[in-house]
Amino acid sequence: MYKIMIYLDDENVKSCLELLEVAEKLGKNKGNYEIYGVGFNLDYERYNGYLDYLINIKTNLCNYDIFNRTRVLFNIVSLYNFKVVLLIADDIGRMIGPRLAIALKTGIVADVVSIEFENGKPIMIRPAFSGKIMAGIKCDDNKTLMCTIRAGIFKFEQSRNKQTNLITEEIWTENELEILNITEDVISYDIRDAEFIIGFGNGIKKDLNYIYELADKMGAQVAVSKKIVERGDAKRKMQIGQSGKIVSPKVYIALGISGAIEHVQGLKDVDTIISVNINHNAPICFLSDIVIEGDANLFVKKLLEKL
Repeated sequence: MYKIMIYLDDENVKSCLELLEVAEKLGKNKGNYEIYGVGFNLDYERYNGYLDYLINIKTNLCNYDIFNRTRVLFNIVSLYNFKVVLLIADDIGRMIGPRLAIALKTGIVADVVSIEFENGKPIMIRPAFSGKIMAGIKCDDNKTLMCTIRAGIFKFEQSRNKQTNLITEEIWTENELEILNITEDVISYDIRDAEFIIGFGNGIKKDLNYIYELADKMGAQVAVSKKIVERGDAKRKMQIGQSGKIVSPKVYIALGISGAIEHVQGLKDVDTIISVNINHNAPICFLSDIVIEGDANLFVKKLLEKL
């Protein structure tokens, strides 16, 4: 039996369920497989019907006690002899994944965006050199296959057609990590969930507050290109692209964005793209449904006057 484990987190259920598509592809390639969901203090009903087994680890360990949680997961992986371990490439997955790979004495393929097969062996596709090229990583069947998967890339649409068997493990121990302070994030939204996004790039040099005002009036969320993050005008969690987030809004307005490959590969299944750029030959314009040739700063101010 080919056993596949996906790491689950009740605070990120939607993205975790995307791992099921990856698990199904890997499993069907082998023929006879089972999918296990593993996580800490999980709500069974959120996953019932999607998995063959749910291993719910009841524990008093703090969410960010990465070292001890990794030790627990290592024991689980070893006990159940999983051939594949999949995690979402979020903050937690990127901390647990490498540590678990070291413990298992195997490698890890980070930020996977696609899967191909060659002679029955999986090739994990991931961006390299800041998204300028895509690398295919061939994996050794003799070792545990470990991957972190980019959120928003894979779509799992299967109905709840399985009877998920619940396995409960209990780990009670003294916490080695103490939370001293919790600060609420200023940016409370996730651009991956947005249906309407206004993004701006290096063509916007000033008056950034007008963009946020426009987004507020139009019911949109604000995103940025890599250049904006690099110059310090936005946090990386607002970035669209291979080194940022993959988004699929119904409408995307690109203000002063040239359309570099790194950025464009962060756009998936967008219904309508509207670009505003002084250069109508910019790469983003060839992908757009509507192109407005002109200064993006002036466009924003004029549109605000009309609203």
